[in-house]
Amino acid sequence: MGRNTGQIPQCKVMEVLYDVILPSPWWHPLTYKGLPGLKKGQRVSIPVGNGQRIGIVLGKNDSNLCLEKIEIKEIYNTIDKSPSVPEELLDSIIRAGKFFCCGPGELLKVAFPPQYLKGEGVKETCFEKARPRSGNVNFCYELPEEKRKRLYYEKLQCENLHSIVIFPERRKAELFWEGLPEELKEKGILWLTSTSKKKWEKWEQIRQGKIKFAVGTGPAVFLPFPDIKRIIVDDESNPVYMSARYPYVHIRTFAGIRSQTSGAELILGGTFPSSRVYKFAKPVCSQNPSDRLIMVDKKRARMFTIQGVTSPLAISDVILRKTQEVVNGMGVTLWILDRLGYANAILCSECDYKPLCKRCNTPLRWEESKSALVCPFCKEKEEKPIYCPRCGAPMMMGERPGVEASVEIAKSLIGFPEKIHLWHGGVEKEKSSLKKIISNLKKSGGIVAGSRKVLAICDEITVSLICWLDADTETARPVYDARFRAIKMVWDSLWCGRNVDERTVILQSKRPGVGWQKGLKAGWDVFWKSELEERMDLELPPWIYLVEASGKISLKKELLDVVRRQRFECMDPEPESRMFWIKIDKESALEKLRQVLGPFFHVSRSRKGYPQIRIWMD
Repeated sequence: MGRNTGQIPQCKVMEVLYDVILPSPWWHPLTYKGLPGLKKGQRVSIPVGNGQRIGIVLGKNDSNLCLEKIEIKEIYNTIDKSPSVPEELLDSIIRAGKFFCCGPGELLKVAFPPQYLKGEGVKETCFEKARPRSGNVNFCYELPEEKRKRLYYEKLQCENLHSIVIFPERRKAELFWEGLPEELKEKGILWLTSTSKKKWEKWEQIRQGKIKFAVGTGPAVFLPFPDIKRIIVDDESNPVYMSARYPYVHIRTFAGIRSQTSGAELILGGTFPSSRVYKFAKPVCSQNPSDRLIMVDKKRARMFTIQGVTSPLAISDVILRKTQEVVNGMGVTLWILDRLGYANAILCSECDYKPLCKRCNTPLRWEESKSALVCPFCKEKEEKPIYCPRCGAPMMMGERPGVEASVEIAKSLIGFPEKIHLWHGGVEKEKSSLKKIISNLKKSGGIVAGSRKVLAICDEITVSLICWLDADTETARPVYDARFRAIKMVWDSLWCGRNVDERTVILQSKRPGVGWQKGLKAGWDVFWKSELEERMDLELPPWIYLVEASGKISLKKELLDVVRRQRFECMDPEPESRMFWIKIDKESALEKLRQVLGPFFHVSRSRKGYPQIRIWMD
């Protein structure tokens, strides 16, 4: 027997394996050793490669890993004493990362402030344990827009619940906030894009439950309310809700996932429902524009010759007459032409040479205001050539007139140049320019020529007349939902903003009242019935998921080969591009695709790069 030394033996604490997610492109968590007691939602400092990162604990790893054969690193330290975000929000991020095929790590970068992801301290907060429950979905397509907003106000006032109200545009959120009673504003916050220290402080107050509701744009859907009870998504069919940058998350869909996870009520509203909402819920269109909508035949319009442009600009007598009446009465008219610049492109009349962008091979737009040719996508600029670079002929002409060309016609019509304004998203100092225009319009009225973005003016002042100079432009775009985008655009112009009963909308088209335009008079029921039948025949969303995959050419070929071997239907119309598409007809096939894609998002592929996936569902 051993000699008794009188010392008490030390008990070795058994380490536990934990799964941890990081803000990274990896779909899978990393596994680390740590002391017992860590909970889901706590942040930890962990070794990754030769560095140190901050991750979020998902829970214990019970996969019986053989620790003798696999080296598992230890957690350096624990940052939070308890879970630092609501479990339902973390679960929603995990579910959404799976659905959107981007992984939860990419969503962490979008969902949480940089201070949180860097490990900055937060106050200990008690969150309710997430439990399985399903939130109910309601719909609100009341017209006009002001009536729908009043219903949202009532929802916030009558029930003291943690709520999020989301709008597609910053100004829409600001206007809704400005309309709230002061006593209600004291309980909420206007949440708009910012990286300020003050915003971090407000995020922490929301996390602690000190703020009852938030009004904001898409990113507000990720706010960490400790017990979220209601999420309102206005204008749910707006394409802006699909992220323009990776990860490609659809805000409305994430709101739906969070509603299902948390049990919160989801309210989807707008002036025009999306294809997915109409397919499943079929909301009824209760309004029509009556005689406020005038359709005119573009073929019978006056043809205005534009200097330096081969094609004339058609403007009907009805538009000219109504515009004069409104402006003479100190009112406001919008002329909308969704072709920016002086001409959409230029070409040589002798040899048909057309200057293309050197970076993306897109036809360059002629912008007279900048005395340059501009790429509509990458914004590269070039000098407008006097002589054709190919044949040397002095015959470089604009192809189709753009919105800048309409300004000259408006000036000759009104005779007061100071009453004519040009505004669109590409205008320099966009926000300040719009404020100046609105200030001038309030004083003396006038005409604003621009792209569809000019509809924002309707939220600020009464607009008496809106003229769509070429409604066919939008349907010519090479996208499957072009008709929907066109009809939604015009329909919104009938109902958005202030005093819509005083507004007339004139639609100029080669086939007025035919095809998609029938829905403008009869309502979205007529449009969606016809559109969904055609999309079903062509196997397009919302009947299927259209999965867009992109990456380096070498990665694309590898991915395309694997996907085709699994017998997925792929479309690769441009083999030299970085992109291809996969058709998915049901949820089970989408789950199978995720399994196929999974190995391409493993940590071991960090040097090879990762593909980017986008799910088109509307």
